[in-house]
Amino acid sequence: MKSVNTLEIKKDVISINIKDFEKPTLHYGCPLGFMQVFVGKEEYPLMALVDTGSELKIITEDAAIKASLPNRNLNMDLRGIGGNTKSLIVLAEFTQLLLPSGVEKEIHFFISKGEVHTVLGRPFLAEHDIRLDFSQKQGEIFSYQELDGRRLCMPICKPHMLGWKKGPPRGMELC
Repeated sequence: MKSVNTLEIKKDVISINIKDFEKPTLHYGCPLGFMQVFVGKEEYPLMALVDTGSELKIITEDAAIKASLPNRNLNMDLRGIGGNTKSLIVLAEFTQLLLPSGVEKEIHFFISKGEVHTVLGRPFLAEHDIRLDFSQKQGEIFSYQELDGRRLCMPICKPHMLGWKKGPPRGMELC
């Protein structure tokens, strides 16, 4: 028996539908994963970028003031991936960070002048055993372990959101 979509082995009769093994959708790009958090004793609301490529945790000077974060002065420059520099002027230590699930974490933030995203970088992920996973059906998933040992999972960038690039960039031609 010939079939394009099915493999059949006679002796123990195993039937496999090739469509069950289709390749996953490949992407040219995806949007950044943001989640709402609440910072400081005032529980000031912010949208924070969860970034596995960032070496720091950063908050803007304006947000730090609005959240009444205690801080101490420092002076250092931060160089971004494009080579741009931003001044880090202050350090806010032992800051309360409330996740959307109501779980409270402690964090040190570098405070930056100017327009930057609030960033929860690699140190935050490592300190709190936070993982980012990706799923074709759910998109980017932020997860952490609760005190009772269960892992809580929250999608932070669903696949239907704008920015998931399934086609090649414009102007790209086959040679």
